[in-house]
Parts: sequence; structure tokens; C-alpha cells
Amino acid sequence: MFYLDDKEFGKVFITMRSNMRNITMRWKGGSLYMNVPLGTQKEHLEKVLNEMRPKLRQSQTKNELSYHIGQEIECYGFKIVIGEQTKFHDRIIFSKNDNVVIASVPHGIDLTTHSSKEWVSKALKTVARNEATRLLPLAQSVAARLGVAPERFEIGRGLRKLGHCTPKRVIQLSANLVFLPEDLIEYIICHELAHLTHMNHSPQFHALVNKYVNGQEKALERKLRAFQWPVIR
Repeated sequence: MFYLDDKEFGKVFITMRSNMRNITMRWKGGSLYMNVPLGTQKEHLEKVLNEMRPKLRQSQTKNELSYHIGQEIECYGFKIVIGEQTKFHDRIIFSKNDNVVIASVPHGIDLTTHSSKEWVSKALKTVARNEATRLLPLAQSVAARLGVAPERFEIGRGLRKLGHCTPKRVIQLSANLVFLPEDLIEYIICHELAHLTHMNHSPQFHALVNKYVNGQEKALERKLRAFQWPVIR
């Protein structure tokens, strides 16, 4: 066994097997393991890893996610509490008290299974969509501070994509941003505001983003990559 150093996944452990025809991958103990045919070249492994990266991110999240009754999930301006209810066995019930949203799952549900995690994750994303307008005053404040003016901000439907600047200068922010700490929300907003000047990811674009975030672009990007999402994206 040997390993590849991947910037996103860390050490990826490789086992070559003479009886294998295809590459297989699995998460175990927080690490990614690949079984590959004997003689597979490093360049091919890196290519396959990059092609599979989106699916690997999703499966990594499923393995790392954990939910439990009484769990509190801090969000931007509010929090979600996972509760329990006995009224319905086939649905999650929502209630709200001030800035606390309670998502009550059926009594006795096993929250360790993938299907339950997907169910709870979907419910949390529903809460995020309902609460996402909280992001708009912050976005407007950041734009005013930087002296830039998009046509408008709106809440987008994207899950993987956290922000988007349209050719008509409309900036769409994913509802999922409510799960991030405020500094990362502002980083995403600054990223999209920089697209008003550079509709690309050129060095000039990144220089502007870096200016907007006081020289912290790389640090904030690392923090975003390391962030443990409470939902499946």
C-alpha cells in the first residue's frame, strides 16, 4: 500500500491488486482508500480522483454526518434543534420559537442510517430556504461597504453552488449559506461582488477578492474547504 497526497482529501491510500480490472474507492475512518489494478500509473489515479471528486465529496459528507435528538445546529441569526415527536411516523414536523427552529423527527428513528441522514438533511435544507432572506441585509451591507452595486441580490436554488453572478449583474446566494459562519458568508458575497468587475477567475479577479477580504482570500478558502456541513450537498 502507498498513498497520494491530495489537497482536498489528504492522504489517499492506494492498494494495487492483480485480480482487479477497475478502480474502486471507499471511505473508512475518515480516509479515502482506492483499490486499483496492478500497474496503474499515478497520473491515471490522479485523473480518476479528479473526475470522481464531486461524488467523493458527497459520500464523504454522508460518512461524516451525524445527527442526534437534542442536537443544536448554529446558523446565521438562528439555530436549528433536532427534536422528537410521536404524532407522525412518516414526517418531520417543524415549529419555531423566536430564533429557534425545531425539526422534530419520529420517535425511535435510527439516525445513523444513510436514509435517515438524507431525510434529516433534506429537512434542514428546507429550513435554510425558509430562513435564507436573513442573508440579504448582510449582502447589501457588504456591497455598500465596498462601494459596489449589483442589480440586486436574490436567494438561489443551488446546493453545490454557493453563489452566482449573472450577466445582468444579479447576485444569487445559495440558501445553504445560512449554515456557514459570518466570515465565510461575507467571503462568498465578496467573491460574487468581484465578478461585477471580472466575469472570470483570472489573477486580476482573485486580487480584487483578496482586496475585498483584507488579504485573507487564501485563508478563507481553506476554512471553507475544511468546513463540516451539517447537510448533504
